[in-house]
Amino acid sequence: MSTIAENQESLNNSQPEGPPPASGFISYSTSDTATHDKASSDTFIINSRESRIKSMKKGVHNGARLHEQELNNLGQSYQGVFVTLTYAPGVNWEPRHISDCLKNMRSWCGRQGVKFRYVWVAEIQEKRKLRFGEGAGHCVHYHIMIWLPQTLKLPMPDEQGWWPHGMTKTERARYPVPYLIKYTSKGTQFDFPPGCRLHGCGGLSLISRLERAWWSLPACIRGMYPDKEDKVRRSKGGGWYVHSTGEWFPALFKIISYFPLTVVRVQASTA
Repeated sequence: MSTIAENQESLNNSQPEGPPPASGFISYSTSDTATHDKASSDTFIINSRESRIKSMKKGVHNGARLHEQELNNLGQSYQGVFVTLTYAPGVNWEPRHISDCLKNMRSWCGRQGVKFRYVWVAEIQEKRKLRFGEGAGHCVHYHIMIWLPQTLKLPMPDEQGWWPHGMTKTERARYPVPYLIKYTSKGTQFDFPPGCRLHGCGGLSLISRLERAWWSLPACIRGMYPDKEDKVRRSKGGGWYVHSTGEWFPALFKIISYFPLTVVRVQASTA
């Protein structure tokens, strides 16, 4: 069980990462600029898997941190309930499985009169994948952190029919933020199935949702628009749209190759 005082140290050690010293994509490598001209120094090779994993880590970390920040500001004591959803042998991942389970949990919280606060992350079971190879299937499983009042006990999702695809496990997490973060570094050796979301978050206030979305932006865009309420988002068809002003500006990078994925800077950041 967690209280405000018990979690203060966890919050102090779980602050959001700040912008890196240089603007650029979420994850990239560059050629040796000492042996290339200025134009090539603005060319980046993107590791898609690393970029996606880094984005997942950032989203999970900030979602969990903001939930605890809100609860501490409200003066509410709470418990972190950590739920693991595992597929039974022979049952493969499908896109709606996690959302259907969360929908059932949300309905249950509503019947209890509490807000459904959660962050979830997907993980590949590497040991199972290595042992059985292609016969192991997708090997996806999920971890969900739910913040509940200390007096409330979450039912077992498989017993309730919320997760009919295999087994579930629930346990209390005294320090939810670091407990959840460690699972974002596991199961990153293999690719997730196409269309599989890696993480999600729900139950935050509007201002916290804006902050979480702001931290998910590339560092160069955060530097250009430091006000989280500007609500800068990717625009359909390319570029970026600033909801607070109605401004549109083109993408700062252009794809010049897909194998490997390579981009070139086409507009200097104003950060």
